[in-house]
Amino acid sequence: MAQFNLLAFFKFLIGIFLLQGATALLLLTAQDADLEKTGWLIGALGILIGIIAALWFTSITGHASQHSFARASEKFNRQRDRIRRQAEKEKTREIKDSHQQLLRESRRLQNRSTLKLGGALSGIAGLGVLLLFTQFMTLGLLAVSATGGALLGYGIRARQYPALGRSANTTPAQISEKTIGEEK
Repeated sequence: MAQFNLLAFFKFLIGIFLLQGATALLLLTAQDADLEKTGWLIGALGILIGIIAALWFTSITGHASQHSFARASEKFNRQRDRIRRQAEKEKTREIKDSHQQLLRESRRLQNRSTLKLGGALSGIAGLGVLLLFTQFMTLGLLAVSATGGALLGYGIRARQYPALGRSANTTPAQISEKTIGEEK
């Protein structure tokens, strides 16, 4: 839908008034003149006035359409930039959400493996105590000492990578860089 353009309206109005004035003058001249001698001159003058008016109105519509095209182009560019910014925000949000999901999954998996390891080590320690009570001294001592060594190694590893010092955005590469820097 074309919008109302006040400037183009006034240009058309002036053109129409000039055309009507020229036509009225041409008719007044034609009434007083001898049409057999100057009829072709009055007809040519009427055609010339029509051509000038047509050129005037064409230039007005061309300017109005260019102005309308420029406004539509600006609006389109603003909308395109807005959509591009919105897509960038959504992309950033998706990356952040997927990173959080990955961290949650890795923490859940780590907690599950820690629980399984603790259960296995407790079972081995219980077996070692049972073997000690049933007079399989060597096997019992071996099971208890292996369990103690595994727990000690697991504890040392947990101290090297403290869970409390990690933020939600810490990656394994950052942890290894942190521990290498602490060792130096």
